[in-house]
Amino acid sequence: MKPDSSAKDVCFLLVSALSGANGEDEYTYWRTDPVTRQQLLCNRCPPGSRLRAHCTRSSQTECAPCGAGLFTEFWNYIPDCLRCDTCSDHQTMRVVRPCNGSVNTLCECKAGFYWDEHFCRRHSTCKPGHGVKASGTPHKDTVCELCADGHFADVTQENTTCVTHSACEDHKLLLLPGSRWHDSVCATCDHHDHTPKGWEDLFKPVLSGLHVQFGIPIERMQKLVNRRLRRGSGRRNGKRAAPQHLQRNDGTSEEELLNLPSILEETHQSLLADRIARKILRFQQHCRSREL
Repeated sequence: MKPDSSAKDVCFLLVSALSGANGEDEYTYWRTDPVTRQQLLCNRCPPGSRLRAHCTRSSQTECAPCGAGLFTEFWNYIPDCLRCDTCSDHQTMRVVRPCNGSVNTLCECKAGFYWDEHFCRRHSTCKPGHGVKASGTPHKDTVCELCADGHFADVTQENTTCVTHSACEDHKLLLLPGSRWHDSVCATCDHHDHTPKGWEDLFKPVLSGLHVQFGIPIERMQKLVNRRLRRGSGRRNGKRAAPQHLQRNDGTSEEELLNLPSILEETHQSLLADRIARKILRFQQHCRSREL
C-alpha cells in the first residue's frame, strides 16, 4: 500500500513502456543528439539515482544518487528523484518497509484497521446474532454472517464465529434455549441453582450480553430479577400489567412527556427481568413437581 503514489506509478509506467522500442532495453534508451541529430543509444541510470546529463557522441550518461527522502525504483533517465511517501496517520498506519533510495516507503494499516481507498478504517464489528465469516486484514474489512438456527456468536466477545449451541449434559435440564447471541443455559434441580447466587452464575453470559447490547448494568438486572423472584408467587400466572406511568392518561403533563425516554428504558429493563424471572420460577416449579 502506497498512499498518494498514483502519479509516481504512472511516471514509472511511462518510463518502463519505452523499454524494448527500437532495440533499447530496460538499461538503455535512444536519444537524438540536439547538434548532430544523430540517434544515440544511452545508458539509463540505476535504481537509487537520477539523470544528471544525457550521453553524447563522446561520453556516456551521467547519473547522480538520490538524496535523503528521495528514491527511484527502476532504471531511468528522469531528471529528478521522486519524494518518498510517508505513513501520515501514525495512529492507524505503520511502516512496513522504509524508503531507502531505491524503493519507496511501504505503509500498511495497523491491526484492527484496513485500507479503504484513501485512509485506514477500523474493522467492522459484527452485529448481535452475527458471526465472523472472514476476519479483517490490513487490506479487507471483516465479513460477517447471520448465525444459522442452532448457532450463536457470543455477543460479549468481539468478532467471534458462529458456533453450535451447547447440548445439556445428562444430569442437567434446559433452563433457557440458546439464541443467536447467547448459548443455551442448562441447570440442575440442585438447591444451589435455585439461590440468587446460583441463578446469577447460570445467567451471567445472558446478563453480560444484555449489558453489551442495551447498556443495562449487570448488577441492576440482577436486582430486578431477584425482586421478582421474591414476589414470584404472584408472577407465575398471567401477564404483567403495563406500568402505571404507561397506562392511558389524557392529562399527561409536560414533565411526564419529557421523562418518557427514561420511562421506556425502565420498562424495557422490567420486561426483560420479568422474562428471566418467569423462566427461573417455571424451572423451580418443575423441580418441585419432580420431588413429589
